[in-house]
Amino acid sequence: MAETLTKSEIANLCDDGVNTYIKDKNKEVVSHRITEGMSGAVFATGLYLLFGGYNTFDYRMVLAPLVAGAAYSFVGIRQSKSKETDYRYAFEKVCSNVRTETDEDASE
Repeated sequence: MAETLTKSEIANLCDDGVNTYIKDKNKEVVSHRITEGMSGAVFATGLYLLFGGYNTFDYRMVLAPLVAGAAYSFVGIRQSKSKETDYRYAFEKVCSNVRTETDEDASE
């Protein structure tokens, strides 16, 4: 999903630095994975309870989706760490263009 940012937002992002950008991207990925994992767990638990689980309640059938959702979230944390090089490359590519435009504007 592509974000559209204004030039001033991009300039502020570049001024904040690459480490801030990477931290924000990691936070975004982890937050998204936690939301997906827990939503899936609640949905699976709801289906279990809806289709007969309330008659013969088994806590393991409720706990299993929650554990799976937590594991999915943990994978997201690991995944975000492995993508730091990609984030750094994207940051440098965009900010080098911003710096070039700023230098051209200053020389005119």
